[in-house]
Amino acid sequence: MKLRTEDVTWQEIDGELVILDLAQSSYLTTNKTGAFLANLLLEETDEAALTRALAAEYEIPEEEAAADVRTFLEELTALSLLA
Repeated sequence: MKLRTEDVTWQEIDGELVILDLAQSSYLTTNKTGAFLANLLLEETDEAALTRALAAEYEIPEEEAAADVRTFLEELTALSLLA
């Protein structure tokens, strides 16, 4: 999976991210954690790799990272932002 790039633009501001879907006129704002994950989603990856990267970056248990990743991916999916 990866972020959809067609008709999508984003802007990073102070470590946070605003993703705008121009085709659907919807947007998503993220915190620093979401921005970290979104940057990883610029390349093809999977949920397990995102979980490991988040746990390592923020030094949190993998179970906590997995829940955060799952929530973020659900938001992206609901907004059709994943390719």
